[in-house]
Amino acid sequence: MQPVILKRSEHSVSRKNISSAAIKVLYRLKDEGYLAYLAGGGVRDLLLGRNPKDFDIATNATPGQIRRIFRNCRLVGRRFRLAHILFRGEIIEVATFRAPVPEDETIHSNKIFCADDDGLVMRDNIFGSPEEDALRRDFTINALFYNIADFSVIDYAGGLQDLDQKMIRMIGHPDKRFTEDPVRMIRAARFAGTLDFEIEKETRNSICRNSEKLALAAPARMYEEVQKLFFCGHALEVFRWLSKLGLHRPMFRAFSKWLDEDDARKQWVIQTVEQMDRWRNAGLRIHPPLLFALLFGEYHEDQARRLEKRGMNPTEAAREAVYTHLRSICDQIRIPKVVIYKVADIMANQLRFRQTKGRRAQRFPQQKSFPDAFLYFKISAKINQRDLELLAFWNKLRKSSALQEAEEDPKRKQR
Repeated sequence: MQPVILKRSEHSVSRKNISSAAIKVLYRLKDEGYLAYLAGGGVRDLLLGRNPKDFDIATNATPGQIRRIFRNCRLVGRRFRLAHILFRGEIIEVATFRAPVPEDETIHSNKIFCADDDGLVMRDNIFGSPEEDALRRDFTINALFYNIADFSVIDYAGGLQDLDQKMIRMIGHPDKRFTEDPVRMIRAARFAGTLDFEIEKETRNSICRNSEKLALAAPARMYEEVQKLFFCGHALEVFRWLSKLGLHRPMFRAFSKWLDEDDARKQWVIQTVEQMDRWRNAGLRIHPPLLFALLFGEYHEDQARRLEKRGMNPTEAAREAVYTHLRSICDQIRIPKVVIYKVADIMANQLRFRQTKGRRAQRFPQQKSFPDAFLYFKISAKINQRDLELLAFWNKLRKSSALQEAEEDPKRKQR
């Protein structure tokens, strides 16, 4: 297949918008006689006038050859061997061009490639050509290359046309590609929401057919992907795409069933993800415990009330509601235990905001658990238009405590 090649004068990608670390790696590989392409999402974002989060590189150098070229290199990954080139404050990922997934079942028995009975790719280290690598990628807009040798953009999969049409399109047969890697389905939702693109009809229909295959995805990887979904700065649109495609159900079964019982319950999710978008776009960092506390907050409160009616202590009920729910989804999304415990702290601490008298209340803003608990309380009060007087009290006490701490800090240093 002949690629579409845009010369330097025909596209907007400029080296000044690529990180200096990535430029160094590209030129070093080129000078050593290898092909060196900026690949994937970095090229896509540069063509769209966006600032890429990562600069990934594809080359015909093998992992061993890359390691010999770069002293600041470490090799990672079992499923596919990658090279990480380490710079101060930045890691440039370099991958060798990959070949297609083998059709011959006899190849499945060796140590280079294997797939499980459902067709899910478990490990592959079969190297290939630039064209083969491009056609192995998930979506056409992620299969673009920028060649440092002549500054051209190379398109083997029709990604340039789909960029112009603002379309997310799977490369190859969608059913087969989603079976190989079910996480691609939620990546489609994330790209559509983040880029404000549409999902091509055949790709979209395949996602709806295959959504239950998300259960086959690695739980640890799903945890990372969920954070990307809601920390991308476009979480509201991403959530809407997850709902349109029905992907929220296999991801969060009990929670989604609860949401579907009453449309009004979705307003909590909509308003909390809007708030997360505001924080993210303001450059604020959101901790995973706060993400899960906000996302599931109304559901956890509802479950805690049910436990209270059975006679459980309110604080214990708040914690138990979190533990029961989040542990139940760990087979699908492996939320670390420390995150679950911190979510439980956030929810249990909501009861402390009702106690405004005594030294215990005065000390609460000084505790490490206070900031996330207060943010949850503040958002809950505003969304539900309740406890506004309590919110004003704690906001005033929080500011007073911060001022007092700032005044005392120089004294501590002097001592």
